[in-house]
Amino acid sequence: MENLIIGNTHPELSVILKYLHFDPDGEQAEVAEELYAEAKMIAAPKTLLKTVPVTLTEETVMLGDIEISYPYVRKMLQDNKFVAAYVSTCGTELENWSLAKKGDPLEEFIADAIKLNYLYASQKPFREYVKNEIFDKTGHLAALNPGSLDLWPISEQKQLFRILGGEEYVKEKTGVVLAESFLMNPTKSTSGVLFISDVEYENCELCPRLTCPNRRAKFKGA
Repeated sequence: MENLIIGNTHPELSVILKYLHFDPDGEQAEVAEELYAEAKMIAAPKTLLKTVPVTLTEETVMLGDIEISYPYVRKMLQDNKFVAAYVSTCGTELENWSLAKKGDPLEEFIADAIKLNYLYASQKPFREYVKNEIFDKTGHLAALNPGSLDLWPISEQKQLFRILGGEEYVKEKTGVVLAESFLMNPTKSTSGVLFISDVEYENCELCPRLTCPNRRAKFKGA
């Protein structure tokens, strides 16, 4: 099953100001409010989602017809019959809009935060859709993301894009382009596979970057 989800969930301005550490009554907040109003007019976050079967081999795991050779991925997915592979992005609309803000450090800084918060805002309804409609509300929804851990390195973005139909197809549907470094553009994009776990799990539990602003769980060690 494949879906393209166009997000219409806008982050609250108050959330963006808090992220930026701006005084809501200050001059910087006024600039942020103006840019936020511009962004709301054009924002169209997108998520390409594909449900694929999981097949275990002796040492690897097949996601659809793509083989993943990393033992950690096999271990985490071994109890799942299928997973939901995805690429989510703030959208090329916001990306192109933000590029026009270069040259003004404050506006560039704010525009970057707005893009990130649009990506964040799109994830909650997307994950609720996956949990309720694809996995039938059972278990804990967990994610594996190429590059979040060395156990599944960022070079595996190539494989993930192949699962979703290939780089050209992902670009056609979402505008997301994979660079030679395996980073995505628009930069405020994320990718991975969602699956069901018997226990709550986040990649953050194994990531030693303790000061990461996006941390969702305490570090528990490898």
